[in-house]
Amino acid sequence: MESCRKAVKERILDDMLGSVKDTTGGGWKVLIVDKFTTRVLSSTLRMSDILDCGVSVVEDLAKAREPMQQPAVYFIQPTPESISRVLDDFGGPEGKVGVGKQKSLYPTAHIFLSNKLPAEAVEKLKANPRLLKALKTLKELNLEFLTVDCRTMITDHPDAGSLLLSDACEREKTAVTRQVDSIVSRLSTLFTSLKEFPVIRYKNTRAPEPGDPPGQAMRGSLPQLLGGRLYERLAGLQRAGQLPAKETCDLLVLDRSYDAVAPFIHEWSYEALAYDLVHIEGNVYRYETEQQAGGKPETREALLEEGDELWVELRHMFIAEVYSSIANRFKDFQAKSKVARAQGTGLDKKADAASIRQLIVALPQYREQLSRLALHIQLSSELKTATNARSLTEVGELEQDIVLGDKSSKDMLAYFAEHGAQMDGYDKMRLLACYLATHPGKLDVNKRLQWQKATGISGEDMAALCSGLTRMGVRVMEGQSGAEAGGKSSFFGGKKKAAPAKATRKKRGGDDEEEYALNRFQALMADHIEDLNAGRLSLEEFPYVRQPTDLEVGPEKSAASARTARSGLNWTRRKDADGAGGSGGPAGRRLVVFIIGGATRGEMRIAHTLSLQLNRDIILGSTSINVPINFIDMLYNLIPEHGEV
Repeated sequence: MESCRKAVKERILDDMLGSVKDTTGGGWKVLIVDKFTTRVLSSTLRMSDILDCGVSVVEDLAKAREPMQQPAVYFIQPTPESISRVLDDFGGPEGKVGVGKQKSLYPTAHIFLSNKLPAEAVEKLKANPRLLKALKTLKELNLEFLTVDCRTMITDHPDAGSLLLSDACEREKTAVTRQVDSIVSRLSTLFTSLKEFPVIRYKNTRAPEPGDPPGQAMRGSLPQLLGGRLYERLAGLQRAGQLPAKETCDLLVLDRSYDAVAPFIHEWSYEALAYDLVHIEGNVYRYETEQQAGGKPETREALLEEGDELWVELRHMFIAEVYSSIANRFKDFQAKSKVARAQGTGLDKKADAASIRQLIVALPQYREQLSRLALHIQLSSELKTATNARSLTEVGELEQDIVLGDKSSKDMLAYFAEHGAQMDGYDKMRLLACYLATHPGKLDVNKRLQWQKATGISGEDMAALCSGLTRMGVRVMEGQSGAEAGGKSSFFGGKKKAAPAKATRKKRGGDDEEEYALNRFQALMADHIEDLNAGRLSLEEFPYVRQPTDLEVGPEKSAASARTARSGLNWTRRKDADGAGGSGGPAGRRLVVFIIGGATRGEMRIAHTLSLQLNRDIILGSTSINVPINFIDMLYNLIPEHGEV
């Protein structure tokens, strides 16, 4: 099935660069991009992909450039700043300022906009006669999102979570609405790129209650607001003939409060753990390698990208399986090396940089594969070191026991009493967040102070946890009005039992109890996708923005809620999905899940695994992809100015 990354490539390489048929430069052209569209390109394409389309050079719109006798292809945001700089290339606003001997930087211009061109910008372009003479193309490409991998896109609003969970929902509603409109503007370009018109459903809110934090009513309605405004925008494009006449895919709009555990719990798949424990910028991993003869360590960079087949194979595997897979691959290469055997290295030699260098010498035909293997030996070793240094296997098992209802606050406090002095501060916060998010109303004023002392966190730390989780719909304090009151969910809108459920412990495979203990958690996104796919997603909890025109596309023909089959806070993955789409699910139909306020690497993994299991093209979208430390830091920004919650 087509991925969002493939759609972006086709949009840029075919619909934009491939559509420019201009012989002015002998078949060559200059590509000019602004700050944001540079990121759009770099998130999906290699420079070689662009150069292969007859591009001689890629230029920065914001920098001074030399005139060239080649057609200029502009890919820019339709912002006043970018429009002004294009005009400057052709003599300024009225085309009267000399730019050089040619009076213009380029003989012809092809302008592609990442989004809708405002009317005032059109008038500015028309006011420049020099530009009008050179202009050959003016087109709204409608491409204003970034791809993270082949199934994940972001609108690049990293501060959305902080803004939408803050008191701005009470005091600065206009700013919040502008943020939503900006998200909608960029998200709409995903559907124009995919050439899809979605059936939109959203996470419903609940009625406001006394004691809700400021702005909770607006905060809870954001999925509906975003879904409604997105529908209006896409409907306009539909009327203009740019999108299909009928619904062709599904969109489920959530906000970060739909699952208050996923942002904080330690995830144990390779990719999630790597981004959690190692500093990786974008997809650039920097590490030091030992040099021969005791030389100074060398700093290297590697890209964790889908061009690396080994990364693609390993990234969603449970970390213990990754360790085994890497070790087995190393042994396989040793077995292929007659030189290694002749030198008596054996098959149990430690996998390290020196051993890899020996194998490369012995097996030069496998240089590329061995270099990739060396990268993942280094990364997995760094993860193992970090895990052991922070005793994360014990912390991770306790987190999952607490979330699944197998252990209580007594067990958690006992762990803090024994190991709290050695625990990392962020790990303490994450463990507490896992407990509070799944055990609503367990704190009172006295217990809060007692726990603060027992865990060794500060008053500011506790205030951050309580205020942040409360804004995520969790009833933290005993007697506090919140989503759990009256038997409702700790997330907006649903009805669940207040008591945490006791999960059934079934191993996912293997005989190692420790492996199983760390591999039980699954974000609630998986449940929602499976419910929608099988026709069980509650219409009460997830209404339509607009009823589908074709009733056959609406999967709600059976139960009003799939969640009646399981108790309230059962976070385990259900085993009743048939893996082929369910009797009510339209197998093969694309599904987009969009999360306002940031998604996790674990949720990215779900999009991949369920795409295979359900035979559907599932795309995860969000305002950003965050690691747990980002979410913890966000909580501190949510502490009310007037004091603790």
